[in-house]
Amino acid sequence: MNELRMLGRSVGFPVAFPLVVTLVLTLAACNSAPTRIHGLDPAVPAARMDTYHGPPLRIDTLSVPAGWDRSELLGLSADGRLQISDFDQWSAPLPQIARQTLSDDLDLRLPSGSVIYPRLPKPNGALGVDVDILEFSISASQASMQASWLIIPAAGSQGAKRSVASLHGALRATDPAAVARAWSELLGQLAEHIAADAAAFNSP
Repeated sequence: MNELRMLGRSVGFPVAFPLVVTLVLTLAACNSAPTRIHGLDPAVPAARMDTYHGPPLRIDTLSVPAGWDRSELLGLSADGRLQISDFDQWSAPLPQIARQTLSDDLDLRLPSGSVIYPRLPKPNGALGVDVDILEFSISASQASMQASWLIIPAAGSQGAKRSVASLHGALRATDPAAVARAWSELLGQLAEHIAADAAAFNSP
């Protein structure tokens, strides 16, 4: 208590002792707030693409918008603006977990053995997919993603195929957990588009 009274005198003007106590307790509460960790989950498809006869594929690269490439999640403030949530963090860098989740999404949609996961070597004849998520935005009721991707076949085979899609999903809340679910849902939609494009390539 003596230290608190000294703090009150050290600011250079009279400070009520209860105010100092409240300030200290508030700071202590802020410092002890738990950090919530969020990941992404694959979106279960309605059905597999059993008619897929294209080559196996691997997501070689995936990038996200610079504003989302941070450890903290973003959410909506009361006035509808994006804000950083200091106590909500991704379980790993977002490009890394988005690449893994997109691979899971493709694996759920394509026949067994069609997807090579990011950390595995890509066999000869496999397709490489480079994904650039150009924009991810949220409003009070909707999440939107604009993505571009390039499917690169094995050297000396068919030409590469570039595509762009605008994806949308309902947003039932604006808290960080709901934002993470929106990322998961829209990555699932993106997987549908990539799988359809990959089906146009011939197996070696």
